[in-house]
Order: sequence, then structure tokens, then C-alpha cells
Amino acid sequence: MTIDERLSVTEFPLPAIREVNLALHPTGVSLGLGELRDFTPDKKIIEALTKSLNEGGVNYCPNGGLMELREAVADAQKKEDGYSYDADNVVITIGVQNAIYATIKTLAKLGAKRVLIPEVNFGIYKKIPAEFGLEVITYKLTADHGIDTYWLSRNVSHNDILILNSPANPTGRVLSSIEMKNISDVLQNRLTSGYVISDEIYGKLIYEGENPGSFSKYFDRTIMVNGISKSGAVAGLRVGWAVTRNKALARAIVSNNASIISAPPTANQYAAIPIVRGETASTIERYNQHLKQNRDKVMAYLDELKIPYVKPTGSFYLFAGLDKVIKGDVKDFCITTAKKKNGVVVIPGIAFGDSGKVRISLAVSDIDEGMQRFVKAVKNNRQ
Repeated sequence: MTIDERLSVTEFPLPAIREVNLALHPTGVSLGLGELRDFTPDKKIIEALTKSLNEGGVNYCPNGGLMELREAVADAQKKEDGYSYDADNVVITIGVQNAIYATIKTLAKLGAKRVLIPEVNFGIYKKIPAEFGLEVITYKLTADHGIDTYWLSRNVSHNDILILNSPANPTGRVLSSIEMKNISDVLQNRLTSGYVISDEIYGKLIYEGENPGSFSKYFDRTIMVNGISKSGAVAGLRVGWAVTRNKALARAIVSNNASIISAPPTANQYAAIPIVRGETASTIERYNQHLKQNRDKVMAYLDELKIPYVKPTGSFYLFAGLDKVIKGDVKDFCITTAKKKNGVVVIPGIAFGDSGKVRISLAVSDIDEGMQRFVKAVKNNRQ
């Protein structure tokens, strides 16, 4: 068959997240946002971006990213775990998704065979390694969305890639320092030549309880991926990074990523520097206060409907069980509800590996209006 013939019989479906968001009626409200769109970015970010346009921001930077940003990331990571990083440990990327893609591409070229991902997960964790022919295995979670260390102790091989995400999308679960230590204790004896990829993009958005810090504090063979999209309320700037203690691996990631992106956008990296240096910390704290208030409102609405959930303490999502509450398929409910006049978007859990749940975003300015519409939709579709 020719390319055109194959194209005519091959489907390239949209991810469920996009499918539902695109179905939103013009009068609808979205509780499906994966960004702090309704939150104003700190003025220091905008000032740094604007200033850079007259000071080299429109020019190419090195393949691995702007030196000033790489040094800032290295300093910030040292504060997290005490290891002495420098710019050569850091790779700047176009968002975290690019960081994960370039890292997995590199590890696949170096002989990795398997990637272990949580059974409830962000879809790219599965899609990216599959593109490189790696075997993708889901590891078990506990009832409260923690990680089943017993499963890890029996199934992790020495050269696996293990992806962690805390605070987690879509569950809002934050692993405690004790949980991280327990996971590390298992991996010390089993993951001796592989790596953990720790997705820490929501790491500054913890609005209740302990902040255990980066997983690199607990396990040396950790590749940290992070960025400014979530905590900076600037998802469209697309600045992320990967940090590894292995400088040879960092160089390899730069080389492999250069063939994909050449180099990350320079001006946007200047905008990232105030966030990385902690200059926007007070703004992030305001975000957290607002997210906690929205979380509490959402829980009150769900309690009224007797919809089960695990209380989130980080990121800006709540993952609620809907399959025992409504009639029919959860994804169909989400699409139908989005399409209706004065409807609402929530994301079906099938996008994350759990078809019975929905993800509700807390990153909304008027959470009450959205939840009132959600309550109405659920009541109209009760079992």
C-alpha cells in the first residue's frame, strides 16, 4: 500500500482530553483545564520576557538551553537534594513532555527495554515509550492512589525505566517523605542500572500537608523533569527541563533532543528564570490558597451527590468516581454534557486509565458555576 492508501484507512484519534474539550458548547464552562488559565502570571515573568526581546531573546541559544537558566535550575535542584549540580547536569526543553520524550528516546537508544508507569497516569507516559518500541507495564497503586511498593519489590528489573508523578495528574495525590523513602528502599536493591523519571511539574502546587521535595533526595538514579507551565501559570511559554547527576547522560539527551527541536525558544527561557530562582514564590502561594478553596468547594458538591473521591492535596485536579452514580458510559456522559447549551466539561477517566472516573480541574475562576452545572448533569443521569 502507498502512504496515501494507508492514510485513507488509518485513524489518528484525538486524545480523550482534547476530544471532550473540543466538544464544549460556546455557552459551556470548562472544568477540564490543565493549566492555570484563569490565574494572572507574576509580573516578574512578563517583565523578564519583555526585557529579553531587546537583549538577545530573539536569537538562538545553545542546544541544551540558555546558560543562565541552566545554572538557575542547577542551583534550585541543589537546594532540593543537596547534590552539587551545574549547568552540564541540566537540559532545557520545550515543556516537560519534550523532556520526557527526549529522555526516553535517549534511554531507548542506550538499551532500555521496559518502562513502568502508574496504572492511573497521564497518557504520554504510555504513548511516548510505545513509539520507541519499549514495553510499557503499569504498576499498581493503592486504594488512595499511593504506590504499591510490594508490587514494585516483585516486578522491577535492574535496567527498567520507572516513571513517578507526584503531585499527580489526575489524582492530586502527593507522596509523603515516608512513602518516597519506602519506594527508594525497594529500588535501591532492584533498579541498579535503570532510572526513575520523576515528573515534578506540579511540585510547587501543594496546598495542604507535607511537601516532601524532589524524589532525587531519596534515590540517586533519578532524572527530574520539571518546568514553569503549571506553577508559573504560563503553560503557553513551553519551558521545561531534565536534570540528571550523570553528565554523560545529560549530553546524550541534548544530542538526541537537538534533532527534534534544535534549541528551545530563548526569550521564553528568560521568562522562566524568576520562577526558578524563587522570585515568584508569593504569587505561587496565592495560587495554592485559591486552589485549596476551590478543592474544598468541589468536595462539598461531590459529598452532596455521594460521589466518591480521594482528597487531593496537590496539583489542581480531583479524580472522582462516577460509574456507580450515573447511567451509561462515563466518557459518553462527558461528551454529551460538554455539547449541551450551558453545559460543562469534565475529563473522562479513560484518558488516564480508569474509565469509571472523571477529572475535575480546580484551576477555574468561578468553580461554583461549573460545579452547579455538573451537579445538574449528574442528577439528570442518575442510575
